[in-house]
Amino acid sequence: MKAMMATKRKAAALVVLAGTLLAMPGTHAQKSSPGVQDREKERRSLAINLVRAINAAETNYKSKQGAYVNWETLLGNGDFGDKGTKWSSESFPTVAHAMYGRGPEIVPGWKLRLSISKQGNAYDLLLEDVSDPKCGYAVVSDERGVIRQSKTIDCAT
Repeated sequence: MKAMMATKRKAAALVVLAGTLLAMPGTHAQKSSPGVQDREKERRSLAINLVRAINAAETNYKSKQGAYVNWETLLGNGDFGDKGTKWSSESFPTVAHAMYGRGPEIVPGWKLRLSISKQGNAYDLLLEDVSDPKCGYAVVSDERGVIRQSKTIDCAT
């Protein structure tokens, strides 16, 4: 009888051990998930703060010149360039010190579409995450300065 009880205890201990071992990979995967979420949050923060900087530059240009302007003009005017921008605070160094360019991606991974009305009294801005083909994450704004986030309607996340 004692031998049978000892065998049952050993079997129960093995079941508990097996359950613990099986649970460990799941725990490990959960620990890596916040890192991915943190990187995604940082990327989206960069996009939102970059749109804030573009809105500020557009507002400044319009107040001085009477019209909103395209990206090429903001680059040529020195509002954005390879040394960063003055339109972002130092609390967002990735925006303040980014290297801005003319190409389809104004900073790596982010494509800008900036449409100015014919009279220069309005604009629409779309900053799209080119590394997100599944959901098409983008930040949208216009001359009112309201900033919105968007994704494709078929995106479940």
